Amino acid sequence: MASSMSLTTSALRKDNIDYWIAENYNPHSKTRSDMFNIFDIVALDAGIIGIQACRTDITAHREKIMVEYETYTKKWLQCGGRIEVWAWRKLKQKKKDGKMGKRSIWIPRIFDVELLGHALFWEERKKMSG
Repeated sequence: MASSMSLTTSALRKDNIDYWIAENYNPHSKTRSDMFNIFDIVALDAGIIGIQACRTDITAHREKIMVEYETYTKKWLQCGGRIEVWAWRKLKQKKKDGKMGKRSIWIPRIFDVELLGHALFWEERKKMSG
């Protein structure tokens, strides 16, 4: 099973987006720490983007970004950075005839975090048709 980190970095590479893994692993305490306790990845694509990569359960990540580390979130956005949460899920792929096939593929739901005035907003990005 692919990790959310490897799925995200693979998608960024495919889109020729430069990135850096900002999550660190401490082998002594066997814990992982994110940059500013929020980001797993920092990407450069028409600006700087802090990305949190996860699976479908985004509740804890939303709480962390919007409440627990709200100060870091607001400062990042005020400095011109963007914040995205990539929540990966496995979906059945449609066949050419439009029917659902047996093959499943990993698809991200991408959420944008924005600062309007002093309030943080969390919104799922609209899917692009194409």
